Amino acid sequence: MNLQKKNYEIITDELRRIIEAGLIKPGEKLDTIDQLAAQYRVGRSTVREALSHLKALGLVESRQGGGTYVKKPGLEPQEVLESLQTSNAELSQVLQVRKILEVGAAELAAKHRTAEDVEELGKIIGQMRDAVGNEEISQIYDTNFHLAIAKASNNAILETIVTHISAAMFRTIKDSRRLWLYSGKDMAGKLFEVHMKLFEAICDRDPKLAAATMAKHLAQVENALQSVK
Repeated sequence: MNLQKKNYEIITDELRRIIEAGLIKPGEKLDTIDQLAAQYRVGRSTVREALSHLKALGLVESRQGGGTYVKKPGLEPQEVLESLQTSNAELSQVLQVRKILEVGAAELAAKHRTAEDVEELGKIIGQMRDAVGNEEISQIYDTNFHLAIAKASNNAILETIVTHISAAMFRTIKDSRRLWLYSGKDMAGKLFEVHMKLFEAICDRDPKLAAATMAKHLAQVENALQSVK
């Protein structure tokens, strides 16, 4: 094992290799958290972190009734989107796409969200609250929150497109948080408050507020990324 990596990163890499090798097919269910914890000899929280990371990468999804499943292929080859590099110019292009997609996704989520969507968003908000100050894990929950909003739009095409750019989206989230020095407790708390406002607007079925809050949030992300040009 690579001792420089944390346990959840090792498990994430191993599960990703298994999925990409086709040993677990799209639509098939992963082992339970207890089974994976026993298999890899780690705690349940470590497995949860690994599964959250895989979800942020668009490889797995949680389903109503319990369980984690390998996601089915979407509309475009995942390899094309994963080929995006991490230069500022390319990240700015990813952000442009995010602004086009996610402002609309937030508006649609406020209009069409279900009780199950609210439950999922609320669960992630709780995870984000508990992770304030732990930047490494916060980046993963941040990405999952944005993916959950796309799912709550109840527009399958929009959800698929947002999921496809999730790996690149994760990089914009990671880089902007780093540039804002969100590893500090105060700044991390402010970022959490923005996501809480988004959650509340969606819960309250306020599409205008949800869209405006998302637009303001992504503008702040853009400013952070542009600050290093």
